[in-house]
Amino acid sequence: MAGVTLLTACDNALNETDYTYSISSETFYNTVEEANAAVLAPLDAMRSAYNSNFFATLEINTEYCYPKGVYQTYKQYNGFVNATHMNRSDSNWQSLYKAIMFCNTAIERIPNATKMTEEEKVAYLGELRFLRGFNYFNLVKYWGGVPLKTDKNITEWNIPKSSKEEVYNFIIEDLKYALDNCPDKKRYLATPDKNTVRVCLADVYMHTGDYIEAKKLSGEVVNSGAYQLVQVAEPRDFDKVFGADLTTSTEEIFYIKTSRIDGKTWDYLSYTSHPKYEFVPGKTMLNGNGYYTHYTDLRNHIIKSWDTNDLRYGMNIGFYVFGKDAYGEYTCLLTKYTDPNAQGNGANVSIPLIRYTDAMLIYSEACARVANAPTTESIEMLNQLRRRAYGKDPKVPNAELDYKLSDYASMTAYMDLLLKEETYEHFNEAKHWDFIVRQGRAQELVSTLMWRPVNIHRFKNVIIYGKYQTANSIITKQWIKLKIRIRVIPAPIKKEKDKFVTNQSRVTYARDKTNQIYYEQKQIFKDIIRSLHLHSLNLLRTKKRTETITSTLLEYTKRYVVWTR
Repeated sequence: MAGVTLLTACDNALNETDYTYSISSETFYNTVEEANAAVLAPLDAMRSAYNSNFFATLEINTEYCYPKGVYQTYKQYNGFVNATHMNRSDSNWQSLYKAIMFCNTAIERIPNATKMTEEEKVAYLGELRFLRGFNYFNLVKYWGGVPLKTDKNITEWNIPKSSKEEVYNFIIEDLKYALDNCPDKKRYLATPDKNTVRVCLADVYMHTGDYIEAKKLSGEVVNSGAYQLVQVAEPRDFDKVFGADLTTSTEEIFYIKTSRIDGKTWDYLSYTSHPKYEFVPGKTMLNGNGYYTHYTDLRNHIIKSWDTNDLRYGMNIGFYVFGKDAYGEYTCLLTKYTDPNAQGNGANVSIPLIRYTDAMLIYSEACARVANAPTTESIEMLNQLRRRAYGKDPKVPNAELDYKLSDYASMTAYMDLLLKEETYEHFNEAKHWDFIVRQGRAQELVSTLMWRPVNIHRFKNVIIYGKYQTANSIITKQWIKLKIRIRVIPAPIKKEKDKFVTNQSRVTYARDKTNQIYYEQKQIFKDIIRSLHLHSLNLLRTKKRTETITSTLLEYTKRYVVWTR
């Protein structure tokens, strides 16, 4: 007899209910209450299946993520051939099959229930077959052909591996049944409904090349009116989608729910957070033991090319100089998820497995695939994502922001655009690796991951100073302008060696009579601009006055500007 505490949610509240059950009991799965517990059991197992190792393993293989930090060394994530990484993969494998085992047991027994109507039985079976299909989908994506453990061979143990095609056929069969029998509306926030199945099945069809069906199913979700993008005005407004203690949002389709109360939390934040970093003044990303294993770098080509006015950038990228705790002075944290009230390593952040944006991206690509050319619908989906990212109404055309179909008339140009928007949307969601693998571009893109600056101009003997202009005494984002000017150090000042000092970042600098700061050091100009801009955004959050910002900027430049080694 096993006792399991499972988190469920209904409408606007999160409720914890204790369900005690035994999969060996001949009398179980007879009532609606027992069938409900049977659905919640695999969901509870999936919280472990999609915990830290799953996200960490998939994110570390992307072209923007670096494995280092103060907890894990690079070699422990260097491919799939070392013992440490194999153990992580094994843990994911076991957790996924555990969830499948719970599904199989219930699928086998619910048809024989004596205290449920046939309508009730098929509804619960629909939910269970979605969960089974969803977990097999992740198995086949990352392991290829796998053993098909089902309700038909539940007592057998030596199951041979099925082919990739056989697994996909089984998944499609499960999901089609789920689509026919799942409820139109979720019973709980954590359980699937028909739209959940539609997005998952559409994704499966994208992997199998059935773009017509993928377009049909994703289009039904996009055009249903059941979901909408959460409006944002600043980076941390995305906490309305990914934030701690969040009940739900208008773009949530299938999240694994967490609960601080019963300890069913999400440990992935321990991989990305650092105990010293405050994403807002006075609040760290995780109120616990951040291992700081995953990070990115200002020199990474994705980070360099990402427009900092895109609010997704500010939500995902946190810059801070950690000194010896960091891989280097260009280090950036992955800040999508935060929980300053966490207890230990676990965060009360629901695990985002399927969002409305996933349906939009699938629909965009499927429309183009079916037509063999980008379409108005293809571009419009990307434009809605882009408008929201810049704080605009997603549904209202914007001449300054919108991509034009005429500029992306070829499939090559469109696919590059899709990749860009997909990267920004799926950043640190354990989805991007699968996307670039499906596109056949993983090797090409990951090969661009460099540990040194590439094709960046270096400047010697320059002066840098910043000036802020504002329409009123209080700085606001829409009014701010940062001007960076480069000047060669005048010979007279250069000769006055006594004026030069070396600060804690090993940068030599001096001041002239006008209080301008001079440097005699090689530096990466683009990174300096980005560094100062990031710092300015942090200052903006505190709404400091212009004079304070200017003086703080000068002090920050002395100590923390990014320099070459």
